[in-house]
Amino acid sequence: MEYSVDEIVAARNLKFLAYLYTSTATFWAYDFVCSLHKEWTFLLRSRWTKVKGLYIVARYVPYVLIIVDLCLALTQNENVKKCQTLNNISSYFRLISLTFSECFFILRTYALWNNNRIILVAMLSALLVSHMRAPHPSSCLTSQSGNHCIIYRYFVYH
Repeated sequence: MEYSVDEIVAARNLKFLAYLYTSTATFWAYDFVCSLHKEWTFLLRSRWTKVKGLYIVARYVPYVLIIVDLCLALTQNENVKKCQTLNNISSYFRLISLTFSECFFILRTYALWNNNRIILVAMLSALLVSHMRAPHPSSCLTSQSGNHCIIYRYFVYH
């Protein structure tokens, strides 16, 4: 059976993504297990605030993101609609993760600069500009490589 060049490239990309997501999941699982005791101590003994909620979302949403990406890369799926749904879920979790992490960074920097409002306004402005100029997935192109569905995202600046 002859394979086209596009199918070979798609299979190599899928293999690379599977290795990348698996190694990332392994390192994050190791970090999670190593810091579980300290983290639970922090979460259970400190009082609940908005910043703590922001920390929890920024800390744990990437785990969900990695699970969805692993599902996309490792499971055999011939249903293109399901692939696009998983891809959209992944995109939304990426956006949530990025936004909450940046907000957490802004709050830490604001506190480090002794609550300087000029720094806060500058960083919030930079955040808004970066989100307005950030690439958003406008569409997905799908390709079948064996039983795996590979989604190629292309981005458009708004």
